Amino acid sequence: MPEVIVSNVGKHHAYETAFSFQQVGWLKRFYTSFYLEKDPPLKHKALRAVLPKSLQRKVGNRFDERIDSKLITSYFFPEILERTPLKNIVGTYNMMNLKGEIYDRRVAIQNLECDIFHGFEGAVLHSFRKAKKQGAKTVLDYPIFHFQTIREIMVEEYKYFGIDAPKYLTTDDINIRRKQKEIEESDFIFVPTERIAKDFVRYGKNTSQVICIPYGFNAERFKVKKKTDNIFRILFVGIIGLRKGVYYLLEAFKQLKLKNAELLLVSPVDEEFKPILGKYSGVFKHIYSLPNAELPEVYQNSSVFVFPSLAEGSAYVTFEAMASGLPMIVTENSGSVMQDEKHGFIIPIRNIDALKEKILFFYENEEARSEMGNAAGEFVRNFTWGRYHAELKEVYQRIIKK
Repeated sequence: MPEVIVSNVGKHHAYETAFSFQQVGWLKRFYTSFYLEKDPPLKHKALRAVLPKSLQRKVGNRFDERIDSKLITSYFFPEILERTPLKNIVGTYNMMNLKGEIYDRRVAIQNLECDIFHGFEGAVLHSFRKAKKQGAKTVLDYPIFHFQTIREIMVEEYKYFGIDAPKYLTTDDINIRRKQKEIEESDFIFVPTERIAKDFVRYGKNTSQVICIPYGFNAERFKVKKKTDNIFRILFVGIIGLRKGVYYLLEAFKQLKLKNAELLLVSPVDEEFKPILGKYSGVFKHIYSLPNAELPEVYQNSSVFVFPSLAEGSAYVTFEAMASGLPMIVTENSGSVMQDEKHGFIIPIRNIDALKEKILFFYENEEARSEMGNAAGEFVRNFTWGRYHAELKEVYQRIIKK
């Protein structure tokens, strides 16, 4: 029976990954950062008592009762360090990467003997090297486009707005070199979409090494229900900033001047985007944050979901919106599983005219809106975490067989 070690500094879909291996008895160890153990050791209890509120909110869902706690090793320190005043000195970008480096080195001093070491990008280089020395194959779980693609897109975006791009987007610093080494030294890369897979091949990875496994979502939480008002409501859920393409949505909605319509943005606003957002005061409504339990109602009371992201992995919000019966308008880089012209429309990035055209189509065609939304709700039910578990195990069986 193969043995698999999973390592991730954070959460992402790592809990689903670890659980899928536990189901078949393959999970040897799950290394992670902050984890809310049911019966934590004394030192972890002490750490929890002094956690900053920002971290308490973020890690409130860092627990999965399905995973055997005896198989989990939790290293708190890197995430706590990330939220100390040191961040104000070295910067958010450097602190985030320092967190990954410290966590990675902490895992790398463990016994990593296994058949496959499955690590998430940004915090696995030293762990990979240690695991390989001990005879393992390595899988790099990469949830978004190649970092060079993101850099190119974002440098263009900053230039468009006349803002100086952050140095980390233009300089090959130690963090970028580490990311590149992780990609080069991994035996396999798992990505959520075929578009991202092609991106890694474009940067030199062999086609046979890049494997696409779509993510899933909690189908029980999000369901199709009847809307309770007659307002044409465009919904966007996600960090409100440059990378998400929110500017293009704001401008499209402003130009359309639709009656009995509103644009609702849900999530915090990136600091650098606040001056841009301020120019659209009165154009949109904003909800800074919502408890997860209230999010389904917001989806269900909207008319169309728009996700104009410039570079995404496979955002969970697109699954949730489809499951709630919303027709979709997304960019080709959004990572959505939706099918163009069946569940809505896929458009190019940075295209205000295309956004206006598709929004207007749904505004004027209630019947099409309903048909596409219902079709989306039915189709997305195929993308459960159960499906992800099954595909992941099937891919691993092929890898092990080879």
